[in-house]
Amino acid sequence: MNLALLAKRGFIRPAIALLSCCVATWPATTFPQTIQPGAPYPVGMKQLEYVDKAQGNRHLALTLFYPAVLNNSDVPTRMVFFTNLHLYKNAHVVSDNIKRPLIMFSHGHGSNGIYYAWFAEFMASRGYIVATLYHYRANTYDATIMYTRSKLWQRPVDISKDITFLLNDKAWGPHIDPNRIGVAGHSQGGFTSLWIGGAMVNPDKYLAYQRAWKNNALVPASLRKALPLDAKPALKVADSRVKAVFAMAPGDLPGFGMDEQGVAQLKVPAYIIVGARDTQAPPEENAEFAAKYAPHAQLDVMPGLVDHEIFANECDQEGRDSADVFRYQPERSAKPAKLVDPQQGMHGYRMTESNRTRSDLELAERSAIVRSASGRSRPASTLRPDATSTAASQVRRSHLRFRDFD
Repeated sequence: MNLALLAKRGFIRPAIALLSCCVATWPATTFPQTIQPGAPYPVGMKQLEYVDKAQGNRHLALTLFYPAVLNNSDVPTRMVFFTNLHLYKNAHVVSDNIKRPLIMFSHGHGSNGIYYAWFAEFMASRGYIVATLYHYRANTYDATIMYTRSKLWQRPVDISKDITFLLNDKAWGPHIDPNRIGVAGHSQGGFTSLWIGGAMVNPDKYLAYQRAWKNNALVPASLRKALPLDAKPALKVADSRVKAVFAMAPGDLPGFGMDEQGVAQLKVPAYIIVGARDTQAPPEENAEFAAKYAPHAQLDVMPGLVDHEIFANECDQEGRDSADVFRYQPERSAKPAKLVDPQQGMHGYRMTESNRTRSDLELAERSAIVRSASGRSRPASTLRPDATSTAASQVRRSHLRFRDFD
């Protein structure tokens, strides 16, 4: 995700305004100070880990992004496969006695918070502190069906633990305003943000969801045997310290058992965004459904062929060459198709060479113009016809227009 291009788009500003507000009452008279004092800042990043002694001595990890002060020895950190990021590992945090808003970020199923470094950099450069999680045993590097599917409630529970850890940390606590905490997330992380914000799951429906996985014959019997059938831990996961939520393509609301009554319990301000052709979290039954029943939600649907993975980082050429891990369903319909095989791939899709090229060309043909990072317009025909799925995501992002909420 190109930060220069972000400055011209209209769908991230509502999130900034919402998360900067983070007040207990709604509506507020205004959204105060969407950009914090001193911005823009260079952005530092630091990985943190701690032991959760209250729950089996689990090791919990997160990456912190923050306004930084650089010295002559600081150089940008290169992230493999990603481009247009400007991050300085272990740089010194700004020391100005300002308590800053904290945003917790919940990644998608089988992913990790680093995949959303563009969002963290964008917010941290404007004075926020952003903590992106590695959800316990549900991330790229360490995952098991116990936590990716059955114990979903561990996600919001661990966000609460991470908030407490950061507030109590001697180094980071003094920089955080405990009254301005928000949660953002993508996909399953978007669902998590709604959940910890106050939305609830129906216990019978959540139990049915757990039972479906326990009875799934595709899962080895030894793994299924250990899966619990207990909805109680999923019922009280809201954290009153969370004052606003930002859900990117949230899902799977009906599958996880979040119905109309459950969504209506989300009392904090919520901003929800989704691509019109999201094939993995169909808007009608997820983002649009949540926005319809949440009392204080704003919804934006990005038009055109904007799909689920638009919210991940922009890939460099190496990443594009290695991006053969997703695909769109060859047969498209007006209504996005549901995920069929939950065991297939990180998010359930695999991109093949033929439909990848076709999808890029189709997208290019539909885009009247593509805005470059410099702000100049160039014809869509100048796109490389062999562009990968991530390049297509760049084109999809041309549909975004920045509108100023300041």
